[in-house]
Amino acid sequence: MSKKVSIIIPVYNGSNYVKEAIDSALAQTYENKEIIVVNDGSNDEGATRECVLSYGDKVIYYEKENGGVSTALNLGIEKMTGDYFSWLSHDDLYYPNKLERQMDEIKKYDDHTILYSNIDMIDLNGNCFSTVIYDHELLMKKPDYALLRGDISGISLLIPKSAFDECGGFDTKLRCVQDYIKWFEFIKDYTFIHMPEVLAASRVHPKQVTLTSPKMITEGNWLWTYMTENYPKEKKIKYEGSEYVFYKEME
Repeated sequence: MSKKVSIIIPVYNGSNYVKEAIDSALAQTYENKEIIVVNDGSNDEGATRECVLSYGDKVIYYEKENGGVSTALNLGIEKMTGDYFSWLSHDDLYYPNKLERQMDEIKKYDDHTILYSNIDMIDLNGNCFSTVIYDHELLMKKPDYALLRGDISGISLLIPKSAFDECGGFDTKLRCVQDYIKWFEFIKDYTFIHMPEVLAASRVHPKQVTLTSPKMITEGNWLWTYMTENYPKEKKIKYEGSEYVFYKEME
C-alpha cells in the first residue's frame, strides 16, 4: 500500500482564499492523502469555519484559540496520521501533481530526505506574475545552501513525519521564522533535495504575515545570525574552502 501524505492547512481569517487552497489539495492526483485544516481562532464571525465545514468529511477540521501559525501547524502534526507532512498555507495553491511527483521522487532516496521544488508567484486573483527557479546544479552540490540562502518555500516541501518525531514541532515563540529555524534543525540529520519543477504557487497579497508583522525584520536578522554562527565550521570550510569565503558567499 502507498504511504499516506497529510496536507496541513493552517488558517486565520482566511475565508477569502482557503477554498482555493482546499480545492487544490483535493485535486491532487496522489490518492492516499488526508487534508487537515486548523482554524487558528479566526475572528471573522464564523466565515472561515463555515467555508471549511462546507466540505464535510472531505477534510478534517480542528479549531483552537489563536496562537499563531506555529501552534496551528503543531496541532496538525499532532493529529496527522500520514507518513509525510505537506504544508499548504491557506492563501497558496498546490498544482495537481505536487504530491504524486514528490512521492515518486522520494523513492530514490533514504528515509532522511526532505524534498522541495520551484514555485510560481501569483497575485490576489491567482494570476502568475513570476516563477522562482532555483539553481538546481548548485543546490545538488551544496544542499544546505537551500536553507542558508533562503531558497526553500514551505509550501513546496515534503517532510517525513519522523523529522518532527525526532526534532519536535515548530517554535511557538516565533511568528515569522518558525519554519526556517525548524529546517535548520533538520539539516543536522536530513538532506534537502531540490526538484527542478514548479509544483506549487505562493500568493502575494497585502495582508500576508511577511508584509504585515513588525517582527519580520527583527526575527529575520536574528535567524540569519543564528544560522551562520551555528553552522558547523567544518561544513563552512568544506563548501567554500575557508570561513572567510563562506561568509562572503552568504552576503
